[in-house]
Amino acid sequence: MKRERGTMKKTVSAKLFFTVLWRGIRQVFSAVGKFLGMKDGGAYTRTVWCLVKGVLATFVLILCAAMLWVFMDEVVYREWIRPYTSDKAYDRKEVSSRIVFQRMCYNYEEGRLYDRVLKKVILEDVDWVAKSADNDSLAVFAKDGKRGYFNRFTGEVVIPAVYTRAWVFSEGLAAVEKDGELLFIDHSGQVVINENLTVMGEEPIYAFKNGYCVVQNPVDGKSGLIDRQGKWALLPEYAQVFEVDGFWKVQKEDLYGLFSGTMDTLFSADKVNIYMIDRVIEVRYDNHTAKRFDYEGNLLVDFVIDEIMQMHYATTELYSYESDGVYTESTKIAVADRQKYMVRCGYSEYYGLMDRDGRRITSPEYESIEAIAKDLYLCQPHGIIINNQGKRVE
Repeated sequence: MKRERGTMKKTVSAKLFFTVLWRGIRQVFSAVGKFLGMKDGGAYTRTVWCLVKGVLATFVLILCAAMLWVFMDEVVYREWIRPYTSDKAYDRKEVSSRIVFQRMCYNYEEGRLYDRVLKKVILEDVDWVAKSADNDSLAVFAKDGKRGYFNRFTGEVVIPAVYTRAWVFSEGLAAVEKDGELLFIDHSGQVVINENLTVMGEEPIYAFKNGYCVVQNPVDGKSGLIDRQGKWALLPEYAQVFEVDGFWKVQKEDLYGLFSGTMDTLFSADKVNIYMIDRVIEVRYDNHTAKRFDYEGNLLVDFVIDEIMQMHYATTELYSYESDGVYTESTKIAVADRQKYMVRCGYSEYYGLMDRDGRRITSPEYESIEAIAKDLYLCQPHGIIINNQGKRVE
């Protein structure tokens, strides 16, 4: 019985398979023809069979041509010809002077690491690579949906791709996500920080700067700073934490604060805004004033004014002028005794009264000031009128 089965398997060939298949197709069409009243051997039947065979032959020919085209394009040309004949077969990203990340042109799902010294591929099917800004020796790579690290000078995989997500090394440490936890590892892959943290947000950036890294509290998502031991150097009670020129700027609701690089409080988080430009710290307060300090905390400008403007008012005098033979009368405009100055506070502007020698008469407490006479000024939002001394006129 076993011998008969073996013999049967040997006699089944491709020719026999297609012969049986063709007979089955003929029987189906024959049954359909008899149902429609066609007779075997008739001229009409032969014509129909010729048409059917022609259509089937054309379909098979088109199918074979399409399969051949795909094979030639996807395999023969892309795999066997273009990599050896075209200098533009791969887009290149320099990982180091020796190692290059290559991605095949027109097929960005195929990436690889290539050693230019040995002139060979050292890692296939790489999705992407990223190297750190501080020129760390290890670069992160993605392969088969996981992340790992390789030596960007030799191409050797140092830490296998076992992480769900991974970030570049900074100051000798790298953040990784594994089993839903946020961990920090060293160059050997050893976990050095494991404080029950989780990755927060879609595109977080975890990088140590000056010994600290911004992370989020897994309970409420507030941000703070951890040190290299994973301990909170700045408690997670802020909406955002930014590193600016070695300082740490924090945001709590719509207010800002500033800490030094050693976590000393320079300004508590109750300021309208804090700007750092050209080594100057400019602080905007909630009373609509602003001051400037140097990076050592010394006061540079006690009262910042963003703009000074002349004010004009319409007098009771008229003057006439001629244009194209037509005389027109208009109200004469005069310059008021005082100027107004403006201080920005967040997205708003506030105004105060100033004399022509630059002395401030009022604080910047008004949303607008307009001259209505030589020595009278309408102030909004309450519509009060003040005089040259800043006193309210009833």
